[in-house]
Amino acid sequence: MAAIWWTTAIGFVICLGIICGTWIHFVRSGLNTEDSTRVDPVKNDSEE
Repeated sequence: MAAIWWTTAIGFVICLGIICGTWIHFVRSGLNTEDSTRVDPVKNDSEE
């Protein structure tokens, strides 16, 4: 009976890892700072 609980706990931890990893991946790609400077570059005052 204890093996069922260990299997369930390990499976639950793996599922949480997959869900959290996916969430972190999409949050990091949405907050990519390189895209913001590439799409809308900051103009320097010295160039004008």
